[in-house]
Amino acid sequence: MITRKKFLTLSSLGAISLLFPNFIFSKQNNEAAAFDLNGLLKNAKDLRKLGKNNEARQIYQQILIQFPNEIRAYDGLRKIILSQKKKEWEVILMFKAALIINPNNIELQQRLYREYFNAVLGNKRIRATINFNGRLLADVKQKFEIFLQSQPNNKSFQKQHAKITRLLDCNADSICANANPTLKTYRKNSYKSFKNRFNDVSTTALENKLNTLMSKPHSAERKLHIREITNLLVKRHRKDKNNSVALNKALLYHNNIDNTDPLFLKYIRDLSKIEGNFDTLLNVEIQNHSIKKSFWSALALIDVYIRKSEKMHTALPSNVSSLLSFLEDNAYSPQKIFELTTRKIKVDLIKNQTENAKIKILSECKNMFGISNCHYIDRINVLTGMYFKKINDNDNLKKILNVAIYPESFINDSDQLIKSLAHMNLNRSKSNFIHIQNLNKLLTKI
Repeated sequence: MITRKKFLTLSSLGAISLLFPNFIFSKQNNEAAAFDLNGLLKNAKDLRKLGKNNEARQIYQQILIQFPNEIRAYDGLRKIILSQKKKEWEVILMFKAALIINPNNIELQQRLYREYFNAVLGNKRIRATINFNGRLLADVKQKFEIFLQSQPNNKSFQKQHAKITRLLDCNADSICANANPTLKTYRKNSYKSFKNRFNDVSTTALENKLNTLMSKPHSAERKLHIREITNLLVKRHRKDKNNSVALNKALLYHNNIDNTDPLFLKYIRDLSKIEGNFDTLLNVEIQNHSIKKSFWSALALIDVYIRKSEKMHTALPSNVSSLLSFLEDNAYSPQKIFELTTRKIKVDLIKNQTENAKIKILSECKNMFGISNCHYIDRINVLTGMYFKKINDNDNLKKILNVAIYPESFINDSDQLIKSLAHMNLNRSKSNFIHIQNLNKLLTKI
């Protein structure tokens, strides 16, 4: 029961309105009402997630009138308060007020000192407002030791006490983080531990965990968890060469959680190419371009059409022309113009328009004269190899690797295309031989 003395104390803290509505002392609300506690908590949570904080607050306050020790209602109010910026002190006042009503409630005490702990580690304004005479982090540690004495098997208390102890040993409350190597090492190790926390969990257990998460209502927090578990499963199945299973996991996330996530879009592209699943990839890229309508989404869609045509030896669909027109209208930088040109060359080769392809390659060699970037140079080297393969000129096809390695030897070659390639390769970077190895692999596959 709230006495007059407690009411005055609460009012002096400025926290009475955080806990109860104005009609708390009316006769009607002093009468115990029978209601579904779990149902009310769920309703309040649903309202809070919809952004209806005032309605959710009223339900939590109604619960606390009947059940002043219901910690879930306090946690809900805390989230509502912190949905606004710079309201941490109001949370502390709320827990202080609650402890005046329920001074022996260990869960409320733990919540209050957890707020103190958060303030010690980063909120200077709140730490100054608390105005504790002494080392607040040490006092927080002592309080958690008392909590553990009363509930020695409480894993949450154990975990928080261990964390507080480590941070106290690192002097996290007295030395600035940027000048605290001990704290930096601790945080680095903590991050690694968190990142690798599923390393010893079996794939089957992860699958079960993902299925459980997917069966629950979606939320922003749950989405992050689903993303992490799905990412781990895709990586594990790829490592085990279960590419079809990995592809299905990536599609599960893409189709049901987020169809714009670039990580899973990359997984789908890579795995679909490995599996030769062009129809699936086409559906994904068509959807992606309809959403983004960008230069890069159109480029990715054209690449699928080109790759499918090359692998299946089929004609390009008619909409490739409109996609190329879209790219031309949106090619506003040298990089985009280069990407567009290389696709045009590929399309010409697929359509057996070899002379058009040759003209474009010669023009691009001239444009790229003097550059050193091996990535761009070898794109043209490979396209030239595809051209020679198309016209059955195997002699010149075999020259291309040597042109890239010894361009000076071919600058007077009788073939116009080989001569242009030699000039383009004159200034290529020779700092890393891996580029030549990669070029050799690509030419071999032609």
